[in-house]
Amino acid sequence: MNYEIITAPLIGAAIGTITNGIAIKMLFRPFNPVYIGKFKLPFTPGLIPKEKPRIAKAIAKVVGTNLLDNETIKKTLLSDEIKNKLMSSIEKKVSELSESEQTLNEFLEVKNLLEPVDEKESTLKVTLAENIAKKLVSSGVAATLIDFASEELTKNANPMIAGIASKAISSARDTIINKINELITEKSPSIISDLIDGEYKKLKNKTLSEYTNLLTSKFPDYPEKIWNIYTKFIETQLSRILNGVNITSIVEQKINEFELPELERLIMEIASKELHALIALGGLLGLLMGFFNLLF
Repeated sequence: MNYEIITAPLIGAAIGTITNGIAIKMLFRPFNPVYIGKFKLPFTPGLIPKEKPRIAKAIAKVVGTNLLDNETIKKTLLSDEIKNKLMSSIEKKVSELSESEQTLNEFLEVKNLLEPVDEKESTLKVTLAENIAKKLVSSGVAATLIDFASEELTKNANPMIAGIASKAISSARDTIINKINELITEKSPSIISDLIDGEYKKLKNKTLSEYTNLLTSKFPDYPEKIWNIYTKFIETQLSRILNGVNITSIVEQKINEFELPELERLIMEIASKELHALIALGGLLGLLMGFFNLLF
């Protein structure tokens, strides 16, 4: 029996399988150059470790320019799938809040926001009170009050008394206006500040359900309004944000940060089926070459 008919194809298959297996391994291994004395062995390090920066740059360019360009990301973020998920999430949250008996004060405390919000309110109330006082003075409230008092006095008082009072008010008008403005500037900020404090405390003691029900009753189409705000933000700000982020640079940096064993593992996980197919193809080609050698 001529055993060469069996052994030649088997040896060819083994050589093809082993050769392709080694070639695939050499894509990654060795990770570092191998030296014998001062002589560096050829094909060391492997192809991917040797060309890692160039490969990272090429992959990053493809991802940043063709796969994750501005229009693709915008289209994804404004897709019906994202809209449905966002609307569902909003409605679920609103439903939870509409049944919550937690007060705004408790909510802020749980979220560690009570202290900064209180500080902000304290600062804003002073500024707001001062601005209102200035506005009252600049808008001529004092003059309006005097004119109104003079008019009412003329209408309702004894004509003789009204005439005397009217003349007295008229002669002292500027002095009275200045005095009222001084009182507004001096007294009204603290009064306004106390009023703001009182309203703020009332607001903090209201439940989340009260706020939620008030807003949903006032804005029944709130989901669509939120989506419109989101859409406008994406359309106007996404390009600026992405240009600042620079996806290409991030992908390149991330690939370069991968340790070579980790990078090898990731690539093998992604392309293991195809790489094993190459090894099997090498075995098949070796088997066929073994048969052809016998024929020719």
